[in-house]
Amino acid sequence: MQTLSIGELSELSGVASQAIRYYEKEKLMPAPQRTEANYRRYPLDAVARLEFIVHAKQWGFTLDEIRELLILQDANGDRAQAKRIAAEKLHKIREQIRHLSRVEAVLSKTLDECTGEGPMQEGCPIVEAIAGKDA
Repeated sequence: MQTLSIGELSELSGVASQAIRYYEKEKLMPAPQRTEANYRRYPLDAVARLEFIVHAKQWGFTLDEIRELLILQDANGDRAQAKRIAAEKLHKIREQIRHLSRVEAVLSKTLDECTGEGPMQEGCPIVEAIAGKDA
């Protein structure tokens, strides 16, 4: 069976060796086989697992959520549990979008109100909005 060194896995996956070791410690990556000299040797499917981790992080999943999804996948678990995790993530993302939309509206309004001239002591609408005086 062909295996990869940590450097080869890093190069193929685009994930730094240090991050790979961290994912092992966090139980996202299974412990690799070791050579007699104690070097790590990874199976070829470790590339796909790292790509999954990277994509899940880009989607905003936490390491705990990713771990839970990987455990389900490894154990051929129930899709209902994966759906629950994804639904909870979607709910959180929608809350973040609502919050960011409010921030965007206030920031856009204050940028329109700010002349960009004069001293700050006269009252800057941007600083006042951030301080919560214009919410």
